[in-house]
Amino acid sequence: MKEKILIVEDEFIVANDLSLMLKKAGYDSCGIAPSVARALELIAEQRPDWVLIDILLQGERTGIDLGIQLSDRNIPFIYISANTNQTILQAAKATLPYGFLVKPFREKDLLVMLDIAQYRHGQNIKYNLRHQTGLLQQLATISTKNEASAEKVKQIAQLLQPVLPFDQLFLTRMNPRSPSRDCSVIKSTSGNYQLESTESMLILLSVSNRDYKLWNPLGLKLDKQLYCAYEFRKLRMEDRWTQVVSDKFGLESAIVSTITTPNGDIYRAVFFSTEGELYNSIHVDLANQIMTSFGPMIDEVFFSKPVAEIKETKTDPSPPSHFHGIIGSSPLLNSVFDKVKIVAADDTSVLILGESGTGKERIAQILHELSSRKSKKMVTVNCAALPLTLIESTLFGHEKGAFTGAGDRRIGKFEQADGGTIFLDEIGELPLEAQVKLLRVLQEKEIERLGGNQTRKINVRIITATNRNLEKEVAEGRFRLDLYYRLNVFPIELPPLRQRKEDIEALACHFVKKYSSKSERPVKSISAIALQQLTSYDWPGNIRELEHLIERAVLLSSGTEITDTGLASEKQTENPVGGKPHRTGNPDAIGNQHPAGKTKTLEEVEKGYILEILHLCKGKISGPGGAAELLNIPSTTLNSKIKKLGISYEFTD
Repeated sequence: MKEKILIVEDEFIVANDLSLMLKKAGYDSCGIAPSVARALELIAEQRPDWVLIDILLQGERTGIDLGIQLSDRNIPFIYISANTNQTILQAAKATLPYGFLVKPFREKDLLVMLDIAQYRHGQNIKYNLRHQTGLLQQLATISTKNEASAEKVKQIAQLLQPVLPFDQLFLTRMNPRSPSRDCSVIKSTSGNYQLESTESMLILLSVSNRDYKLWNPLGLKLDKQLYCAYEFRKLRMEDRWTQVVSDKFGLESAIVSTITTPNGDIYRAVFFSTEGELYNSIHVDLANQIMTSFGPMIDEVFFSKPVAEIKETKTDPSPPSHFHGIIGSSPLLNSVFDKVKIVAADDTSVLILGESGTGKERIAQILHELSSRKSKKMVTVNCAALPLTLIESTLFGHEKGAFTGAGDRRIGKFEQADGGTIFLDEIGELPLEAQVKLLRVLQEKEIERLGGNQTRKINVRIITATNRNLEKEVAEGRFRLDLYYRLNVFPIELPPLRQRKEDIEALACHFVKKYSSKSERPVKSISAIALQQLTSYDWPGNIRELEHLIERAVLLSSGTEITDTGLASEKQTENPVGGKPHRTGNPDAIGNQHPAGKTKTLEEVEKGYILEILHLCKGKISGPGGAAELLNIPSTTLNSKIKKLGISYEFTD
């Protein structure tokens, strides 16, 4: 059966050309709408499988307004527009499209974008069904753990964040026969979660207990579940508690889900966000499913004992959980593993996102090892380390005499990976000229060596990774939008270590075992105090920084136990609601000072970390014991980062 596609475009000539392209390719072009109003009429009549939307349309409403409604109805769509400024891209992204095609485009570009979008839609359905079941199972597992409620709440909040994001959760239990119980979960600027009792929230908000009882927070009869824009402002006027917390934390939208248990208890969860247009009907449905399934466990997790009396307790360490060599069992990491299992067997392109040191290359290796290409070669290319003048010849090869110094023919990385996988690390560093050539390889599945006159077909799976925000790079003209959508067929985002601190103990024990064996030291364990130091730190360098710190601690330890990690002297400061910690110390040695209250950028964190490693290595970059070895990156990459970040240093022995 042909898939039906509706075209929403106010320029008839463009719309007609689109319709002809679609019909020629075997699709059913079921109509053309010049405005949002007409599009909604045709959607009701024709029930299209897909919608192609221009952004600027006839009438007051735009294609983005239509995209919001289609997302709520679970109708997949693609934007087709010549407008690609940052404001439009951000607004478009919030509506969850399956693609964005920039005018003008070729017929082949349209058909490939549709293929990519259809694949992503199918994978989304598969992943959401699987993840939904797994999500409820993980919630049940967390609720039965022998841990303090505060720790369970943190794990649950981190598990929900990828699918039902929130900046604050208010949970209340109401029963006519007994006093109500309330608590809140607050997300800090560092991404951590903190369970707050009613008493601690009242202190934080400077609200008296008498006023709180008079307000009866969110106890009124609510006729809606989704509160955005006008509806949220109306809720603020009707509920004094909502007004106070939204003023304090900058909250701008909410989802309300209420369930009644067989014994008459009424549980109400209110998920707040600082983004005004974040939530839609999909989030509402998910909140209802979670509350319905999780309802019997709410008392056990949130109200089993007074929240104010909960103390964090250290449990006996369990054997570390492994996934093909990756250590950790946190909900966020399990979500990554689920995605890897789903996409590994396919040949689709994968974009791995995450901060430096989160393990992007290892995930790429696992994707290759679990694929049908595992018997073939996986070729890794660090795009940041490629000299500008040699990018093309490195990737695609060159013929003898192609340029001065080309004394022999060279086989490029893509040809070397033929039949296997090529991993393009730090793809965000690739210059625009090289992006054009890479896009052609993706489109045509062929390469041409520099100085040659023959094209060669290649069969390569492409996996890319970056620590950059590619959408921002696109908006600022540093990365091609068409290439972004070609690479971003199946994104996998790796969580930073600060968001999965429950994995730190297992990781640290693994590194202790590894480096005590390597250095033939007697170190066997980490003391409770040292472990507390590790879990209290926010790890801007992620797993790589943790590994290097443990390696150093093993070398400096004189006994069988690590008792001090060296982090205790690096004071942590945090605002009352759990703001992002920052380190203090010698600014010349570490380069990591920062004004209080101001969040550092990723570049500032990276610069400070590189300076710290350079200080430890006494300025040595390459060779044994050099900074490049400690950072586990090529010395050429480190030199380019030093130059790019404007780092100047002068250390002596």
